[in-house]
Amino acid sequence: MSYRFSVITPTAEHWLLLEQAADRSCFFTQQWATYLKRMGVRPFVVEVRQDDNIIGHFVGSRRWLGLRIVSAPSMGTGTYAQGLCLQQPVPQEERITIYKELTHWLLHTHKADYIQICDWRLCTDSAEWIDDWHNPLLDTAGIHYQPRYTFHLDMRPTEEELWANLHYKSCKYAINKARKEGLRVQMITRAEDIEAFVHQHHSHILDVLRRHNSSGLPCQREKNMLALCRSLFPDYVLMLQVVGPGDNGQEISMSSGIFTLCNGVCSYFTGGSYQQYMHHCPNELMVWEAIRMMHDRDATDFIFGGVGHYKKKFGSRYAFVPVMVFSRYRFLQDLRITLKSYYQKFTKLLRH
Repeated sequence: MSYRFSVITPTAEHWLLLEQAADRSCFFTQQWATYLKRMGVRPFVVEVRQDDNIIGHFVGSRRWLGLRIVSAPSMGTGTYAQGLCLQQPVPQEERITIYKELTHWLLHTHKADYIQICDWRLCTDSAEWIDDWHNPLLDTAGIHYQPRYTFHLDMRPTEEELWANLHYKSCKYAINKARKEGLRVQMITRAEDIEAFVHQHHSHILDVLRRHNSSGLPCQREKNMLALCRSLFPDYVLMLQVVGPGDNGQEISMSSGIFTLCNGVCSYFTGGSYQQYMHHCPNELMVWEAIRMMHDRDATDFIFGGVGHYKKKFGSRYAFVPVMVFSRYRFLQDLRITLKSYYQKFTKLLRH
């Protein structure tokens, strides 16, 4: 089975095809491309054809860092859902075949020297942690990859069933406590309120980072968060904050979160809270209300993002997503691990 590829500058017709695709998500939209441009990242789109028919697109970004680096998703954007966006569903085996032909074409036509792809459609999940996770299909295809870990909640059960699957002591109790203490969740519904929300949200995240200052956790700049929310509002983003009575009795924002939703897939993009109000349990209330709101919007999958075993209390399962790596030079295949290791060591030295 042979495919043909061509790098394109997307037109209105291409964006419409992406919106109608079986694999569509907010990360394949013109709004997301606008966000990337505001971050200084140039979107990179390849049209995929079979027998002269457009069967889909590859969406990512391309940067020049001494090498031509194609990445999907774009580094630092915090999503698991880019790469191939196909018009019709295909088996994983066929998806992997398209990736092999596409990356071979990109490398041998000198459009890329290094390619990194993280595709949620190749994810598997498990009730238990797997130390040495493998994808047998990728192993058989001879593709070099590394696992990326996160958490996934199946949203297809009823709201009552989702509530029943919450851990009682660490979750249900916390949600009920927050409600009894007068905490409530606010949703941002007006464009003019976005800037103030993002400023507050960024403050929450900085407080989280101060509590974990030895882990090398990255933090998006406030202007990038603002660009994200403005680009995706109102169709693809949900901005929530938990407010309640503070120590002096006045209402204060205790925690906040940014969530995205498209084609049934919800992503918990970023979240944060003030440590001094953690005993009121605002985070548990916020995440549960986000689950309820997304369920009402017909979400089928809730992706928590990142590794934090406390996320299991919401009834989620461990999810393992392969990060596929292709390169013109063999020594570059472990570039992702090497760069990440150097970055963490460098930031730790700066703090000390």
